Amino acid sequence: MSQVDGRILRSQKSQTLILESIIKLINKGNYYPTADQVAKESGIAIRTVFRQFADMESLLMKVDELINIKILNDEKEINNNLPLISRLKDIIDERIYFYDKYENIMIATITQLPKYKILQKKYPEYQKLLRERTENIIPEILKLNNNNQKLLDAVLSFAFYQRLKFQGMDKINICNSLAGLCKTILKI
Repeated sequence: MSQVDGRILRSQKSQTLILESIIKLINKGNYYPTADQVAKESGIAIRTVFRQFADMESLLMKVDELINIKILNDEKEINNNLPLISRLKDIIDERIYFYDKYENIMIATITQLPKYKILQKKYPEYQKLLRERTENIIPEILKLNNNNQKLLDAVLSFAFYQRLKFQGMDKINICNSLAGLCKTILKI
């Protein structure tokens, strides 16, 4: 029994090292880490990587699960009883925090969408979760017409954040610009 438990523990430890290594490589700016690079980063043999994960898509699926857990554990409580302006500021601050913290993961995900079916399935699901979280905190959005709901969602998107960042705006100015646009759309 203890031999089986030992194998299971070693397998779990190997999986954890592999997952942490691919996340580390992506966070360093390597958006397309290979199995060989993951093996080298983790200090685990390439055969072990493929023993733990049949292919890169199954590895990315586990990375996706791990990142999702980290994000859910990192969400802060936003009081729905606060004034609209305060809730709007809180949701923008939260988005910018996540976009900044997981920027390279998000870029890797978006750039690898055409290649991996799991990402094609999960990406829209996460966009929907973000939209629903925003609507739960700011239910006033649901009173807008459909086009303005989509516009507000686009203003709060990672793509919009990235565009402003690449235009040279810092986080404070991005937050202020997003708040201004959202206020205009919400007519507050």
